[in-house]
Order: sequence, then C-alpha cells, then structure tokens
Amino acid sequence: MKILALVIACVVGITACSTTEPVDTAAEQLTMDELTKTPGYSWFVAEMQTFTPNATVVSDISTAMSAQTDRKVCIFVKPTCSCRGTQRLFPQVMKTLIEANVDMSRVEVWSMRAETDKHPYQSTITLTDLPAIYVLDKGVVRASVRDNDYTDTNADSLIANAVK
Repeated sequence: MKILALVIACVVGITACSTTEPVDTAAEQLTMDELTKTPGYSWFVAEMQTFTPNATVVSDISTAMSAQTDRKVCIFVKPTCSCRGTQRLFPQVMKTLIEANVDMSRVEVWSMRAETDKHPYQSTITLTDLPAIYVLDKGVVRASVRDNDYTDTNADSLIANAVK
C-alpha cells in the first residue's frame, strides 16, 4: 500500500511539472556586440577575421548604401547550423558590410531556430532556408543573397550586387 501511494505521488508530481505552454518561436534580433559574445556564435569572429573582402567591392557597397538611405540588409540565421552558409557566408557578408562602413543600424541579424520562427518581416518575406539574406528598400524586398550562389570566396560580390 505504501508503494502504491509512493507511485501515485510520483506520478502526480511528475505530471504537475510538465507544461503545456507553447514554446516561444520568435526570432531574436542580435547586435554585433551580442554576435561576438553569444555562445552559439563562437565561430563568427574567427571566420570574420580570416576573410578579406575585395576593396573595390567594399567601395561599391559604401557608395550604394550611402546613396540609398532607406536601404537595409536583413539576415536570418540559425546559429546551431554547421552549414557553410551560416558558418562562412554570413560572417563574410557581415565583414564586407563593416568594411564598407555601413551603419549597423541598417543591418538586422535575426537568430532563429527554424525557418518557421516568427519574425517582423513575415508579411513580406517567407523563409525557406537559413541563412537567408535580404536587401530591403523602403520596406520592400529589393534583392537577396542565396547560399546556392556562394562559392566560398564571393560573399563580398554577392552582397554588393544585392545592395547596388
């Protein structure tokens, strides 16, 4: 009888601890400072340091972004993904934008667990892959950078073509 009472108490205790609340699946916006300090992004700084963007391309980006003050870059990324788009393309694009002196308030990085996470651009952008890089002009998608076009060395020209 004591064993039965103990088993019932354990079952009640275990079920009382379970939650039926939905998990928050909203994307989290990260600043450059957070990117360099967030544990899931430990690879980010190392990849940025190894990449050197083409100076002509950097100048083109600087000119294009200066001329179009309503233009911004939105990057959606899954930090736990070990794919080359996340581990290489994303930090190389960021390094290129930084070298072009693009104001980081015009670059939004959204950390996501999956393509289905909620984000503020859902009415305009439907994500099918991560990472996803979009250039918006006055809130409208102007261009995107696709991982399929990335060759391990052309991140700078891909983002330059998107912002021009």
